[in-house]
Amino acid sequence: MKKNINIHNAKIALSTDSSCTISKELAKKLNINVFPLNVIVDGEEYLDGISINQDQLCEYMRGGKVIKTSTPPPAMIVEYFKDLFDKGFDYVIHFTISSKLSSMFSLFTNISHDSFDDKVIVIDSYSVCSLMLSHVLYAHERLNEGIDIDVIVEEIKNRLNDNYVRFIPENLTALKNGGRISPAIAALGNLIGLKPVLSLFEGGLGKDSMTRNTKKSMKEIIDFAVKNYPLEKYDYTIVSFDGNDALLSSIKDSIKEDTKGLEVKVLPIAINVCAHAGPGTIGFIVSPRILNHSLNEYL
Repeated sequence: MKKNINIHNAKIALSTDSSCTISKELAKKLNINVFPLNVIVDGEEYLDGISINQDQLCEYMRGGKVIKTSTPPPAMIVEYFKDLFDKGFDYVIHFTISSKLSSMFSLFTNISHDSFDDKVIVIDSYSVCSLMLSHVLYAHERLNEGIDIDVIVEEIKNRLNDNYVRFIPENLTALKNGGRISPAIAALGNLIGLKPVLSLFEGGLGKDSMTRNTKKSMKEIIDFAVKNYPLEKYDYTIVSFDGNDALLSSIKDSIKEDTKGLEVKVLPIAINVCAHAGPGTIGFIVSPRILNHSLNEYL
């Protein structure tokens, strides 16, 4: 990364990949550029938010189609950034999905070095979904304040592990199809209704515990968050990939009760996570507040 890049002397573009699940409307309003990641369905490639959305992916997965994710062609990445520089930008700050979930960070970093003289400053978000979005919006706020790029990068680093994230899939089928667990374990787990509670820790997904009762486990997750992550410093969001409506309503009610009135929005899960966790997955995400703003103010 180039040091001492003074924002007052440069035109900066803010960019992210689509795993932060920013809406098209918000991205347009804030002038945030979005690189679409891809998903492969029965050998055919689709672009997130362009040629496929959550509903379509859900239909494909529930229909038994083979789902995979892969890295985009380098030429596509080069063309994407070339277009930004052709618009007059001097530098680009680009956020990638966590390097522990994808090779996107190293790929984009290498392309920045080889093709753009490191003028694309690539930041590993160590996150996905609304947590990643909070980092992108933090950078947006700081850029608007005229803060230098190297300062913003250091401040983002201080935010990366300050979070609390849990996902609970509906069953073990997608994890089995993606090779994350064996067919035998998946069959047994599905038979007895046992499913993992997945955590995001230091950018990587791991098993926190197992549960047969998603509603009960989410209540315990929310109780822990309320005790340890006060609303004055943190934002809460629910994320879902075709989650059960009654269950989502129950989770929202639990948060409202525990926080004495907080109305929490339900946001989408990134397609990359959907492809591996499967339809019916729900999650709860705690992210650090965006300076003096709540994430809800943007949504």
